[in-house]
Amino acid sequence: MSKPAKPAAAPKPVVFDPLSGATKVSVSLHGRAYYVTCDPGEEKRLADLVAFVEKRLENVASRNPGVTETRLFMIACLLLADDLMEAKRAAADAKSLAAEGSREEEDLMVAAVDHLRARVAHIAQQIGRA
Repeated sequence: MSKPAKPAAAPKPVVFDPLSGATKVSVSLHGRAYYVTCDPGEEKRLADLVAFVEKRLENVASRNPGVTETRLFMIACLLLADDLMEAKRAAADAKSLAAEGSREEEDLMVAAVDHLRARVAHIAQQIGRA
């Protein structure tokens, strides 16, 4: 059973590099410390990302006992990449559907304008005969 998710606290900056403007932050994934560079003010976002990845690592580890750390990270990366690609595909599908709906609306508007133009021309012709 996995541990309950705890809210991600912003990691403490380790070093601020004034030349690059970056902050070096210590994070922990699967019990191992890593140093990651981020922009100042992005520490909380980084903590949220680490918590998200850590949850995926815990899930993969619980379903694959005894798996090596390298394989654990590889499987988690593939699952995250799959999620990302699926989200991108869903977004593209939604965009495509929205564009189709927009084209249909545009076609209806063009047809309505054409109909009104024809009606106005017909009325003008009738007035011209009178």
